[in-house]
Amino acid sequence: MTEAPALAQPTRDSLRLRESATEAFRDHVLPAIRRHLPAIEDRIAVVITSSVAYGAADQHSDLDMFIMFERERDYLRHVARLQQLIDSLDLSTLYGEVCDKGMRFEIESLQRADLSALFHHPERRENWHRQSEWLLTWFLDSYPIHDPAGIHARLLRRAGHWPADVLQARKDDARTRIVTWSETSRRLADQQGLTLATVRSAFRSATASLELAYLDAGRYAPHPKWRSTYAEAMLGGNRRASSTFDAHRRLAGYLALAQWTVPDLEAVLLEHSELLGLDGAGPAVGGWASALEHLATPYTDDLGTIWVAKDRAPGNAFHKAAREAARAGEVVYLASELGSDRVVSRTYDGLMRTAEPFRWLAGLAQRDSGSLGVELQKRRWRFVNFVIWRKLRVVDKAAKRCQVFTCRWYQLQVIDQLLEALAMLEDGHLPPLHRYGSSGLAFLKALPFEDAVLRPAALVADVREFLTWGWREFGKLQDTLVERGLLNPEAAQDPLATQWEIQYWKYENLFI
Repeated sequence: MTEAPALAQPTRDSLRLRESATEAFRDHVLPAIRRHLPAIEDRIAVVITSSVAYGAADQHSDLDMFIMFERERDYLRHVARLQQLIDSLDLSTLYGEVCDKGMRFEIESLQRADLSALFHHPERRENWHRQSEWLLTWFLDSYPIHDPAGIHARLLRRAGHWPADVLQARKDDARTRIVTWSETSRRLADQQGLTLATVRSAFRSATASLELAYLDAGRYAPHPKWRSTYAEAMLGGNRRASSTFDAHRRLAGYLALAQWTVPDLEAVLLEHSELLGLDGAGPAVGGWASALEHLATPYTDDLGTIWVAKDRAPGNAFHKAAREAARAGEVVYLASELGSDRVVSRTYDGLMRTAEPFRWLAGLAQRDSGSLGVELQKRRWRFVNFVIWRKLRVVDKAAKRCQVFTCRWYQLQVIDQLLEALAMLEDGHLPPLHRYGSSGLAFLKALPFEDAVLRPAALVADVREFLTWGWREFGKLQDTLVERGLLNPEAAQDPLATQWEIQYWKYENLFI
């Protein structure tokens, strides 16, 4: 496989799908709204998002269309009636199978889309630091076909670019993650060879450098599944991003081959840091401990200490100390990687915004899932069911589109999600990558996963074989969940039907 470039001009499929969506709304949905729900006509924006909006759609693309309410109260008041109205139009029959999902208008609000904080309060820096970047891109780079109230335009004015201090904080975050994960991967390669933890750490360094390239260009990065594919079109001619993007491509190109060796991996990671001016070859400067003691929380077990930042924007002193500590062999996580700046709660939103490794580190009761409540527990399992299904589909589509790095990256995410699910089945939490091993992954009693954990290259190199393995393991997981009453058979049969109830878009890419 070779990476397929993003196209500069809208593809034929993009234009076809835009035209079909616009016609469906103009000729069918809008007249029905004017007849039956006239009060909402000026309270909504209707947009086309994702690859069709970007102009990169192909024969495998879905048509993603959203009717967006500005106010949650309007959404709650009108969503049921509006959905009935749209369903009564039977658009899929009128337009045939325009794509896998058919002709569907999804109904959302800025609050449900996780965009209301910045829309209403862009002056609050904590809203910027916690904002999922791809969701900004998803809406701001969408293709509006109806926006009488100017919802799309107002968010573009208020949040169309990073504030300077937020941009710098995000750059510092990305630079530090490049170092912490490169050092982790090199150390693990030396200690245990090419295990999942070793390779996953290298991919985290590569994706951090891709994030940094978008930040250097002053651009919001798109959804992770498109981030690598669109990078050439979005970053290729940008002078400020060119050196960062070049460094990313060298590392990503090596990782995509899945023909890793310990000496080559260590060398390419060292080169990666050098090309970015983050040379980790020399000795640590020292003095990092005092800074981390003030700005991070230590979690200590028999294998050592893991430092976790307390704040999303911890400042230059923390980042300098974190990089020095990583070069000295310490383990440091940023708040953005674990959600450690949030209060751990047992609400659905609270659970989803704190990563499982952070719950493992925080020493929460290892058999606490029963205390979550039956309905909350089941909702969480519906999310897991959906997100594994979705990531397997991304692997399949990325392979068909020859998006090699993205394909490998999502293969590893599938393994992550399956491991997390197995840990949850044991009423536990998935440990950090640094604790993968016989004790940290003791819940793996059935060892088809041994190859995935100990020899990931053998599993991911052949995508067809990986998908066969992945769908089989996913099916076994679904069978177990259904048998235990944690997942209903309908959700197992049709994960897509649960997507709006679990609000997957808020959480699926928080900690990848």
